[in-house]
Amino acid sequence: MSLPQRIKSYFDVAVAMDYDGPSKAHPIIVLNALKNIIGDNRNNPSQKLLDSMANKSEIYPQRTDDQKVLDRVAKDGLGQTVFISDLEDACQSGNSLRMEIEAARINCVSENGLGGLEVLSEVALQDYDRFGIFVYHLQRSNVFQRDKENTWPYTRCLLKEIAKSSLPEPHEKMDQRSEIMGQVPTDSSELSQIAAARRLWEGDYVRINGYRRELSHWFSKLNVEGEKMINKKTVDVLLDYVQNGGNYFIELAENLIKTTGWEAKIIQLEALRFYAKNTSLKDLPTILSHLEVIIS
Repeated sequence: MSLPQRIKSYFDVAVAMDYDGPSKAHPIIVLNALKNIIGDNRNNPSQKLLDSMANKSEIYPQRTDDQKVLDRVAKDGLGQTVFISDLEDACQSGNSLRMEIEAARINCVSENGLGGLEVLSEVALQDYDRFGIFVYHLQRSNVFQRDKENTWPYTRCLLKEIAKSSLPEPHEKMDQRSEIMGQVPTDSSELSQIAAARRLWEGDYVRINGYRRELSHWFSKLNVEGEKMINKKTVDVLLDYVQNGGNYFIELAENLIKTTGWEAKIIQLEALRFYAKNTSLKDLPTILSHLEVIIS
């Protein structure tokens, strides 16, 4: 089995978990974060990180009825028309059974298999604090080595999370706050949230306008400090990674997975890797300061 196939197999297992925890801690998040870090050295992938992916994908039992939902919808018939608004209304009303039926109907008529997942992602982003990081990493896990015939488990994974509690109403689009989107936050609690929001904003999605509408609302509520953290220590190693790549983040991740609560640290580490690759050199001291906290 090739490296991409192996990683995809972990994703497929993770999204079919019967998971009962908070959405922002779903295992698919840390699995995709590990995948991104492993990607820094595809020729000699980290066995330690791959083993962590394997272990993390097996901690919950599997759902066994995904196909039954599709079969039931196919048996009942799709009718003459399938409306996206029916799925959106079901989500807003919190009717989990109707959500599954409407999502399955869209899945059956979607040529690329992404229709239901993208609609549900837009709906979920109405509650960005709860779903933002999850939606981003779920989307990326799905498109990695994507099999359009196997999108339904990813869609149903999102359905299960949305059904856990009620959603706010859709929001109005707000003015873009580029000064926040473009900087590295000094508050560590915002690292992963803002990184995911930036990547969703810049993504290539059919429903990108709806994504950006909800993201703009979330950004409008932020009060990110403009002053950078001051770090007097050298950033030479980090600068070398930015300019030349290498195993810098892989080695940090390999050390982190030995510690208690490593999953949350890995998610933050992956966000910092994103910032290092997508920010100006003047922000490297801020990134390094966050790294020192994570690995201390």
